[in-house]
Amino acid sequence: MMTSRRSFLAGAGAAALATTLAACSQDVPSVPTATGTSTPLPVLDSDRLTEALTRIHQGIKQADASKDANALAGYLTGPAERVRQKEYAVATAVGDDSLVHVLPDTTQAGAVGLTKDFPRTAMTITEKDPSIGVPYLYVLDQGTARDNMRMWAWIRLFAGAKVPATATALKGSEQIDADSTGLVATPAEVLASYVDALNDPNGANGKAFTDDPVRQRVAADRAVDVTAAGSITVTASAGTDGFRGVRTTDGGAIVVTTLSFNTVYSRTVAGGTLNVAGSAASLLGDPAVRGSVTITTDVMIAFSVPAQGSGKTASALGGDLVLAAATRDDSTSPG
Repeated sequence: MMTSRRSFLAGAGAAALATTLAACSQDVPSVPTATGTSTPLPVLDSDRLTEALTRIHQGIKQADASKDANALAGYLTGPAERVRQKEYAVATAVGDDSLVHVLPDTTQAGAVGLTKDFPRTAMTITEKDPSIGVPYLYVLDQGTARDNMRMWAWIRLFAGAKVPATATALKGSEQIDADSTGLVATPAEVLASYVDALNDPNGANGKAFTDDPVRQRVAADRAVDVTAAGSITVTASAGTDGFRGVRTTDGGAIVVTTLSFNTVYSRTVAGGTLNVAGSAASLLGDPAVRGSVTITTDVMIAFSVPAQGSGKTASALGGDLVLAAATRDDSTSPG
């Protein structure tokens, strides 16, 4: 879906990233209305998608100026709203506004859902963010006929990720949910396998998924050596936000969902010194681990799920992480 009014051809590259969401500079049908028809229709046209994105970005900027979580209502929803609220909390605690993502407001390609029901989904890919060298994938959501389109998630695409092609807005793209079939695995199964890969990197699923920044972050947390004073464990779990996705032209799907992981610092040696660092320490107000400290990281993540029978495997396209919480339990202190 063209939202920046400039030419973009399906299959063209975005920096080093191959982005192939459909280009839609042609005329497209207007937004579906309640006509009583049972025929699925594209949920947006290019003009309305542009208007929705403009309104959303204006709302985000206004909320960012005051870091007022209540001001996000009507502009963000689902995991995007929760993550933005966490970013405000961490930025305020640390005193560092750079911890709030600056989301690019110019997009270059996208896709719209094909449905007669709700929720309704649209996706766009931004121009390359010069600060990180890759584009973002935005997921928009309309929960009911009374709602405006709101941003449901943003995903920082991994360098080198290949985003499959989707149909133009003239045709729309079938919407995908947790149990959609015709794929190498359902989206729910893909998420479960990826979570297993995070928890057991040397297992079958750990070897099935390629390395990526989310896996690297979990591995880095796990690799910190604190044996002189205690231990670190990292456990990932599937999110509860559901799935948003669209079918690709080759029968596969682009799917966005959430997960989280807990990094637990445990002091097990009496007299040992164990501290947490960075933003987590600021949230706690005291870096010392006396018993245990649990740091929760929230992750929005996108997958490419190939069509059944394609001989291909699912892969992660991108993800974004935010510190969601830091809590302590001093009752387990060894003294």
